[in-house]
Amino acid sequence: MNSPTQKNAMDAGTIVVAGVIASAIGAIFYNTLPMYLGAAQDHRSLGNEQIGLIGTLFFLGYTVCSSSAFFWIRKVDWRVVSYSAIAVAAFGLLVAGGGSSYIALLAGMFVAGCGFAGIYAVGTTLLSDTSNPARWYGAKITAEAAIGVVLLVILPAVVLPRWGFIGLSAAMIAAMVLLAPSIILMPPRGVRGTSEEEQAHRVGESQSVWFALIACALFMCGQTAIWGFVERMGAGAGFNPTLVGTMLAVSLTFAVAGSLLAAWLGNRYGCLKPLISAHLVFFVGLAALTRGHLFEAYALGACLVMFSVGLGISYSVSTVAELDPDGRFVVLSVPAIGIGIMFGPGIAGFLARGGSFAPVLAFGFITLMISLLAFIYAERHGRRIAGLTEKRETP
Repeated sequence: MNSPTQKNAMDAGTIVVAGVIASAIGAIFYNTLPMYLGAAQDHRSLGNEQIGLIGTLFFLGYTVCSSSAFFWIRKVDWRVVSYSAIAVAAFGLLVAGGGSSYIALLAGMFVAGCGFAGIYAVGTTLLSDTSNPARWYGAKITAEAAIGVVLLVILPAVVLPRWGFIGLSAAMIAAMVLLAPSIILMPPRGVRGTSEEEQAHRVGESQSVWFALIACALFMCGQTAIWGFVERMGAGAGFNPTLVGTMLAVSLTFAVAGSLLAAWLGNRYGCLKPLISAHLVFFVGLAALTRGHLFEAYALGACLVMFSVGLGISYSVSTVAELDPDGRFVVLSVPAIGIGIMFGPGIAGFLARGGSFAPVLAFGFITLMISLLAFIYAERHGRRIAGLTEKRETP
């Protein structure tokens, strides 16, 4: 890590902007996931289990690619990887949207997942090299959610009625192309995790990082199980589709609010206190969704859940970066998130196969409760190891 007297080259405004936008490109599909699954179900006449598998295949590809980044993220040119990843994601979306079979849809989703993961891994790693990752992770979640709001307003009102399911894929590709020029502002590589000393990591010192990664996966698994079926909950309650789409866009503004709060707080209160707050907000949102037959309760629950995502994911990744100051493991937060997102929709689809969403809500509660306990253990274990290390180094 850089000392206070050293200037960190990664804190340059243009580099931070490039990292934030790269992450936003990588999150485009996730932030439009409910609309995409709903459109796939309506245009392809699919069941809940089938649309859940769409999300699972996407995030399987996402996880495979981002897990491999552990071996190459510090060795390759980030700009080349980012542009290549955009091309792969666009190809996958075209196959999924233009194919005539369910198998083609699943295959396209797997390929698209690989592409989106590549650029998201670059953005996340770039921002971890800055002096205040928590602040810039909050900023990147804000950018991700803001783009999602725009797409969730445009897609159901303009794109889907006129161009259908293939238009949905084309709109996401267009969004990526419009944002892509900012990638040229990236440096070819980062500044951490390059020396032999930084590569040395004892098992005891990395244990807390692994618990934080598990907690990240559980956090996103529960969140995605709910977020992926929020649109279906509204449809099942008989709400107007356009009204539901507008509500989803509004709920993403709450994700923006949560991430803006994270950006404003930065490292001021550490990571654990904001994480606890994010989990508590999520639990209140779940309680509101149990009354989802009332639109007011449904909207409130969705908004609180998304606020907790915006606040919580920023500090989830920041916790990994904080516990892993040499930059070796932070990129694994991307596949950890991907694993959680990969299993969330599939499990939710299985649980909702009977037509009731109560099991999905219960699943969200259980996974985030375990996530909270894992974050608490990781933070306390990391603090204990840091104290022991300091004692060993003190003459």
